Amino acid sequence: MIQNKIYTVIGHKGHGKTTLTEKLAILTDKPTIIADPRFQYKPNDRRIFFKNPNEFIYFINNNYLTFKRAKLELVVNCNLDNFEDLGKYVYKMKNVCFVIDEIDMFFDTRSTPKNIVNQLVQYGRHSQIDLITTSRRPANISRNLTALTDIFLFSRLREPNDKKYIKDSIGQEYVKTVENLDKFSFLQVDIEEEETKIIKTTERDLKILS
Repeated sequence: MIQNKIYTVIGHKGHGKTTLTEKLAILTDKPTIIADPRFQYKPNDRRIFFKNPNEFIYFINNNYLTFKRAKLELVVNCNLDNFEDLGKYVYKMKNVCFVIDEIDMFFDTRSTPKNIVNQLVQYGRHSQIDLITTSRRPANISRNLTALTDIFLFSRLREPNDKKYIKDSIGQEYVKTVENLDKFSFLQVDIEEEETKIIKTTERDLKILS
């Protein structure tokens, strides 16, 4: 059966979410598209930046084989008005990794089944589209995403509503662990393998992997 992986990364600003998603994307070993609404990603040798989805689509239409063979990372600045154009294009692709920063901007608790992220979550496995999403506050994310997440990664969360989310999503036994994580540490919960562990991520990891 053709499968993909869905990673949901949750934690406060400044706790290493972006660095972690960069690492995860490299480990998928797939060409990557990054939806970056808040300019979180910095230049490197593998990245090409686009001001909007139209620029990205034009590039892919003319450089698809280069994108796939070189396993480039294409970083697309997008907003509520044009994100769907990006998502619909990615949905037609195969064997790629799609990183969505600040997922609750595009797929929150009010989202309908027709939302393009919902389509990617539900059916992206057929095209081997890995999804990596980030959010600061877990309560704002659509339950359709968390219900189908394969691997959760939580940084330190201490707000009462955030702790309640941990309890309801993965169990009371993890609340204290998440509450006391060090900066740049994450609780990784692999749903399918029923495994949990604490991981750390640093810029040094990226230099080793790149």
